[in-house]
Amino acid sequence: MSETAKSHAATLAHLRGVKLAKGDPVSLPLIVTTTFHLPGNPAGVSQYGRYDNPTWEAVEDMLGHLEDAPSVAFPSGMAAIAAVFFALLKAGDRILLPSDGYYTPRLLAERFLKPLGVSFDTRPTKSFLDGSFSGYRLVFVETPSNPGLDICDMTGVARLAHEAGALVVADNTTMTPYGQRPLD
Repeated sequence: MSETAKSHAATLAHLRGVKLAKGDPVSLPLIVTTTFHLPGNPAGVSQYGRYDNPTWEAVEDMLGHLEDAPSVAFPSGMAAIAAVFFALLKAGDRILLPSDGYYTPRLLAERFLKPLGVSFDTRPTKSFLDGSFSGYRLVFVETPSNPGLDICDMTGVARLAHEAGALVVADNTTMTPYGQRPLD
């Protein structure tokens, strides 16, 4: 683990203490309610658990701290991937997906993006640098791949994809910010 990662880990252990007010619980409470009592002006406070919750906010703060970037929590990795795809892609766009990674992004592309006019190609993770990135709107990389744990040079992929005008999305589930930092 790098010194930066060690520093992030140490700070993360104490992050909750930064925002504590007198009388707040020291340990992060799990808030499982779906509705909140809203006295006075409800602006700026949690209203409904499906789209805001103090526990989610704490998780987002912690992930943002680990990644050195803003963070938004989703109920699943595929929810996050779908949100990115549907927010960034439109008819006529083309994306590159790993052929050997988690299968659901390919399923999403086949069943939902293709009928909307978004085309996709696949490439093995080990071979991501073997082809051109020209013509792609988005390059989705998962390294190491799940379940095969194949890797690619993420820095090289990002550099070449950006030179070709493509956005790069990295699924870092397997490595986490402690093992790999795709945003750096």
